[in-house]
Amino acid sequence: MSGIERRHAQLLIAIEREGTISAAARTLFVTQSAASQQLRQAETRLGFALTTRTGRTVTLTPAAQRLVDAATISESALLAGEADARWLASSGRPSLRIALGNYDNTRWLGSMQHTLDQNSALAPIELVRSEGHGLESVLTGRAHAAIVPTSQPSGAAENHHVFDDDLVAIVSKDSELANRRTLSPQDFDGCHYVTFGTTPEDGFEYTNFLRPHNVVADHILRVESTRAITDIVASSNRMSILSRWGIPRHSNVTQIPLDPPPPPIGWSVAVGPLHDDTAVAATVAVLLDALRNRDFDSSHVGPY
Repeated sequence: MSGIERRHAQLLIAIEREGTISAAARTLFVTQSAASQQLRQAETRLGFALTTRTGRTVTLTPAAQRLVDAATISESALLAGEADARWLASSGRPSLRIALGNYDNTRWLGSMQHTLDQNSALAPIELVRSEGHGLESVLTGRAHAAIVPTSQPSGAAENHHVFDDDLVAIVSKDSELANRRTLSPQDFDGCHYVTFGTTPEDGFEYTNFLRPHNVVADHILRVESTRAITDIVASSNRMSILSRWGIPRHSNVTQIPLDPPPPPIGWSVAVGPLHDDTAVAATVAVLLDALRNRDFDSSHVGPY
């Protein structure tokens, strides 16, 4: 029994996303009859049904959903590989793909780009959007590297510790708290709070600052971007706590130290396989140096 081909996997991904075969066919630029034929062919090759129908709506079977979960990861890695191949074919130069997760402040990028402009032997940088802190993109091959909390298990990736950073509160410049020298856990009790994730993470504000003092924020808003969090805080009465490096330098917010101060968060660069590419490896070394030297840093606390 032969397995399915990439076109079959792409069809299943499209069916899950679009909900009907006709809509899936349009996104793949094939006719509905061709898509239906591909689906039947995939079912014949595998020996079991991949969909169920309710009216015009098509639902994947649990077996097909498992295929789609695996195919989505494979397709993402394959598309990244194809992009690399096109880049190499056109320029002969590979690129260093860095995953950009919830902490999407790129203050480090300026000093990096200056170094790259001065040295043609280094690989250019591409930024790849990713869920969470970006580690998943490294593990699936979609990115070469990501800046992640040191405490996060890195799996098969190599972890290179680069710096420790303080957690600080951020409030609007117009907030009644903006002139406070410090904020205590009780200042967050019942507040309108913005966070990049509602699942507690070791080392961050909930486990190391709020929970030990039995403080629970109300009206929690999840925003998976520290840049967007600072924009929301700057224009509202909401509050947040972030690792200082994730706060854009010119954000219209006030940074306030926490009391008692929670332990600093360690940050690392998780690096996946580089396939002996010397230019990419050299660029990773530049990234590590820039972060260890905190070229992006500002020790300023208070309104920017």
